[in-house]
Amino acid sequence: MVNSGIGILGFVCLGVFLLIFIGAGIYALSLYGREKKKGTETQTWPAVSGRVVEAYVAEDVQVDSEGDRNRVFAPRVVYEYEVNGQTYRGDRLRIGVESFIGSRRRVEQELARYPVGSTVTVYYNPANPAEAVLQRGAVSKAALVIGIVFLVIAGMTACLVGVAALATLLSQ
Repeated sequence: MVNSGIGILGFVCLGVFLLIFIGAGIYALSLYGREKKKGTETQTWPAVSGRVVEAYVAEDVQVDSEGDRNRVFAPRVVYEYEVNGQTYRGDRLRIGVESFIGSRRRVEQELARYPVGSTVTVYYNPANPAEAVLQRGAVSKAALVIGIVFLVIAGMTACLVGVAALATLLSQ
């Protein structure tokens, strides 16, 4: 009797885990879909000239599953632009979830395109001029990768739960 209680509790816990990972995976994939659509929309956004006011390498430390600390980097570009007499400040290079890069040199190469004080082309959303990017159509694939990883984990968990349930039924 105690074993069946532990077995049921285990299946409930795995079921909750499975639902959380399926939900997170579906959310991440839907986020990617919205970002991809928005990235396509940027192709038709009007362009104005802007000026780079800040450009630097943002640094963060991420800890992997083994406890190792890794430094990661992302480009930060802040720019000002004007639409209909109103000045705006933006900091998005492209549409999508920001992704960090393990190579500082790659980030510095991207930043070389945006020296402080330089003139840049800013693409802004005509329905919301405060929303702008420097790169049209470009979409980060971070949300897509996260969604796929979560769904693969959920699928593997479902297989394990199925095998465990089958083994439990066959042992009775």
